[in-house]
Amino acid sequence: MFGFLLPKDDVIFDKFDQICTLVVEATRMLKVMVDEGSSYENHQLEIKALERRSDDLVHGAIQHLHKTFVTPFDRQDILKLTKRLDDILDLTEGTSTRIELYRPRHMMQEAKALAGILVLCAGRIEKMVGLLRVVKKNVHQINELAQDVHHFETEADDVRRQGIARLFREEEDAKEVIKCRSILEHLERATDVCAQVSNIIEGIILENT
Repeated sequence: MFGFLLPKDDVIFDKFDQICTLVVEATRMLKVMVDEGSSYENHQLEIKALERRSDDLVHGAIQHLHKTFVTPFDRQDILKLTKRLDDILDLTEGTSTRIELYRPRHMMQEAKALAGILVLCAGRIEKMVGLLRVVKKNVHQINELAQDVHHFETEADDVRRQGIARLFREEEDAKEVIKCRSILEHLERATDVCAQVSNIIEGIILENT
């Protein structure tokens, strides 16, 4: 009921926004990497650089949290949200690393679809986090975005299962099966974390409106 009285903390919100910007950029870069099926090393290095920048922002956010007496919402929620946002980037970078190391013979259509879903999830997450600055005013919009993320996560799970089933039916090279399965599972895991971020934000809304 007192959501409109939430204290402002531009440093925390700025860190959130900056991390989200990196998440969106990294997921888009991963999609290009998957779609092109080439220049793996260059793409991986670029995504790794974004992941390191995110680590610095996370460290800065946590340091600020330790020094701040009044926060815009519960400290543990801020900490969880910060870490989960960074986890999306970690998994995105981890996927790019696997692709660069494994060099699959062909990039599966399901991997391309999962990369696309991850980009959609990241975009929705970025919008949700930005709307937290004035949470009471944006409850309805945040909830709609959260529904999108959960829908995308369910779709990603279906795509992963279909991809693995097709892999075992059609691929005779055991090494390729291992490579492609790992890539599919890592991509889908990143969408899972997006859904976890959405859950955290929905919890923040419930506590502060």
